[in-house]
Amino acid sequence: MNRHTLKQVHAAMAHYKKKGIPYRQKQIQRLISILDDIFQHEPNVGEQLNRLGRKQIVGYWRRTEDESEKVRREKFVILKLFFEAAGLSGNVPEPKIRRHALLVRAKRN
Repeated sequence: MNRHTLKQVHAAMAHYKKKGIPYRQKQIQRLISILDDIFQHEPNVGEQLNRLGRKQIVGYWRRTEDESEKVRREKFVILKLFFEAAGLSGNVPEPKIRRHALLVRAKRN
């Protein structure tokens, strides 16, 4: 990610980023790694935040299907906060629950 885009991310999330709250720092780092992954795999975006949309987010969820539900949920939360804070158009689609997780839940009940 180039410096200009990184500065935009930090500026948009300045209200969320507070010193002494390690979870929020972790979430900011997650957001940056998510955006890095999207910029790397989606050539049409060109590292421009205003070109991020549903298609790119869905592509990211598909690439990271092996992650746990909890991690995917936390990533969804930070993406949603970022889209609201940066004033980006569109909604962040929720990650789909893996079939394996559904089978495990069904066996428990």
